[in-house]
Amino acid sequence: MLLYTYIELTFISVMAALLYCIYSALFNKITETASYKRSSKNNIKLTKSPHLVLTAADIKNREIFIIGDVHGCLDEFNELLRLAKTELKGKTLLPIFVGDLANKGPHNVSTIRRIRAENGYAVRGNHDEAVIKQCLSRQERADYIVPDKYKWITELVADDIRFLQELPYTIHIPSKNSVIVHGGLVPGTPLEEQDYTNFITMRSLFKDGDTLTASANRLIGKPWASLWQGPEHVYFGHDAARKLQQYSYATGLDTGCLYGNCLTGIFLDSQKMIHVKAKRVYVSPE
Repeated sequence: MLLYTYIELTFISVMAALLYCIYSALFNKITETASYKRSSKNNIKLTKSPHLVLTAADIKNREIFIIGDVHGCLDEFNELLRLAKTELKGKTLLPIFVGDLANKGPHNVSTIRRIRAENGYAVRGNHDEAVIKQCLSRQERADYIVPDKYKWITELVADDIRFLQELPYTIHIPSKNSVIVHGGLVPGTPLEEQDYTNFITMRSLFKDGDTLTASANRLIGKPWASLWQGPEHVYFGHDAARKLQQYSYATGLDTGCLYGNCLTGIFLDSQKMIHVKAKRVYVSPE
C-alpha cells in the first residue's frame, strides 16, 4: 500500500513539474509576443526601460544640454560640445540627444562612440531603430546581406550595438518638467499608452472625427508640437524640414545639419541655444 502511495506521489510530482514547465514556457511566449505587439513598426522587442525617468540624483549638479539630430556629423558635434563646455566655464555638462545619432552622415561609427564617451543620455530615433534592426538581422541570419546604405554597421562592436538597443523612447525629467522624444506625442494620451511608432516617426496631427491622429507626413494636418499644451515641455527632433520649432510647451531641435544647415543645442535651464553651421551638404534634402 505504501509502495503504491509513493509511486502515486512521485507521478503527481512529475506531472506537476511538467505542467509548471509548460505553463512557464507558454507564459514567457505570451509575454514575449505582447512585448513585440507593443513595439514600434520595426517589430523590435522593447528595451527594459522604454520610458526612462531621470531623477535629481541622476542629474547631480550637471548642466543639461539637449542636442538635435546629429546623424553622424561628427565635426559639427565636436564643435557644438566645445562651445557648450566653454559657455559653462568649468561646470559639468550633461548632454541629452533627441535621437538619430547616426546614419546617412559622414562619420557614423565614430559619432556613436563619441556620444557613448560623453556618458550622457539619448532617446531612440527612427534611424537608430533602423540601425538596430539591421544589426539584429545580421546577428540572426548568417546569410543576411546588409544593404549598401547600412554597410557601415559592420564596423560596430557589441558594446556599440548594446548601447543603441538600450536607448529608451522617451526621457522624462520631473524636476525640470521636461520630456525628450524623437518624433512626438499625442496630446491627451498618457505616455505609457502612446504608440511606439509615433515616438520615432510622427511630425503632424490631424483630426479624424473627434480624435487626433498622428502622421509622419508634415504636409498633413498641423505640426504636433503646435497642439501640445503641456504640462511638460517637450524637446524633440525628426522634423528637419520645419527646422527650429519653438512653441509654448515644445521645442523642435532638428535644424538639418545633415542637409547643410546647422546642428543645434539648448541649455535646459537658461534656454540659451547654440548653433553650429554644417561643414557642407552631406545629403540633399528630399
